[in-house]
Amino acid sequence: MSMNPQTQQDMPALDPADRREAPRTEVAGRYTMRLDPGGGREPLNCTLLDFSVTGARLKLPQDVPLPDKVQMLIGGLAHNCRIAWRKGTIVGVDFLDEHHSIF
Repeated sequence: MSMNPQTQQDMPALDPADRREAPRTEVAGRYTMRLDPGGGREPLNCTLLDFSVTGARLKLPQDVPLPDKVQMLIGGLAHNCRIAWRKGTIVGVDFLDEHHSIF
């Protein structure tokens, strides 16, 4: 059985700006979760845009200041996160907990 190796032109181009460690699953805003900024402030209801075992992309309800570390609240579970990047109300978080304990 012979294998036909893919040539470089057959392979999809990788975006050099995409530095993700794991593939993301798009959920197109069908789910919400809460982000706890701590400091006695109320958790924010956020829209989940996509996620992976290493992090998530969220849409905040408004442009509010956030600390470097927050907790993502999913049902009765809380996961420690750090803010990896931010563009207005869109925030990328990295999970600080063990990856296998997230899902």
